[in-house]
Amino acid sequence: MKVVPVASDKNGNIDFEDLKRQCEKYNNRISSAMITYPSTHGVFEDRIKEICDLIHEHGAQVYMDGANLNAQLGLTSPGYIGADVGHLNLHKTFAIPHGGGGPGIGAIGCKSHLAPFIPGHCVSPINGRKDGAVAAAPYGNGGIMPISYSFIKMMGAPGLLKTA
Repeated sequence: MKVVPVASDKNGNIDFEDLKRQCEKYNNRISSAMITYPSTHGVFEDRIKEICDLIHEHGAQVYMDGANLNAQLGLTSPGYIGADVGHLNLHKTFAIPHGGGGPGIGAIGCKSHLAPFIPGHCVSPINGRKDGAVAAAPYGNGGIMPISYSFIKMMGAPGLLKTA
């Protein structure tokens, strides 16, 4: 595999024309596109659904980095936008500081067509599957999750809408 960067426009958003050129150039050899949404500079891409549709048109999947999903609460969701798989990174979302569970802790969600490829755990079977352990702990870092759970419960739905 080879990483192919896509240009940004003058505002730091994905340059849609450059993305189209890259998609045409590599066509059905694209495996996936990784998108941070909202973007790293904190902006919702105006053309995010078009971006996801374009990636799908070329036979690829969209991975959404959920570095700050607080900003999506009550406004949108990765599935609505068109992402196929996404990681709820708790290092910026739901009260977990970077390093306090760090990047990599949080749920990974995917659309149903990817469900057969989700690994189980060789020591503690998940849904009866004993294959493909990707971490020592089958359900993540249990010591960090109660912090996010407590944050969500204390904020409640009205408070969560204001966290962005």
